[in-house]
Amino acid sequence: MKNIIWVIALLPLLYIGYKLGWGFKYSRYISSFIYEHGGSFLGRFPHDPLKFMADLLGITAIHFLIATLSITPIRTYLKINLVKYRRLVGLWAFAYAFMHSLFFFIADNEGSISLMYADMIKRPFVFFGVGAFVILAMMAITSPNKLYAKFVTWHKLVYLATVFIALHYMMSQKVIGLDVAVYVGILAGLLALRLLKR
Repeated sequence: MKNIIWVIALLPLLYIGYKLGWGFKYSRYISSFIYEHGGSFLGRFPHDPLKFMADLLGITAIHFLIATLSITPIRTYLKINLVKYRRLVGLWAFAYAFMHSLFFFIADNEGSISLMYADMIKRPFVFFGVGAFVILAMMAITSPNKLYAKFVTWHKLVYLATVFIALHYMMSQKVIGLDVAVYVGILAGLLALRLLKR
């Protein structure tokens, strides 16, 4: 199961590499072949590569957060115990949140903390994104068993991080489409299930 999680976790990065033509020495030739024979499936080179990368990293972080939050309800209602994989899935949620945040910090804020701070004040969705990232970072740092036992109460802040992420995602979109509504609805439903269980 861990191997499957790792494969799933690496697929978005491989997809980014494929779309942008990075990676292997002969990726250009491989990409050309795929474009000619399977372009309709994998798609063409993105019109806005920076936005493509930021969006894919961010939405993948949400996917892994959803998977992490789903583990307890799955155990409760379906009697399938995947708890031993929750830490790994949660760490991948943080990893993609880190890559998304780092990309935004460098591409949009030129690696400047002062520009980032100004952006947080100017655009609330940035504030919520940074807040969620800080919480996820704290959870990742304290995820080893010995630290987790000491900071288990702090890990309940995942609920606040989920709210922040939902707000960040909604406010970052120009239009609240069906896909946004579905993701926010899933996050809200999982939060409700977790809180009702308490």
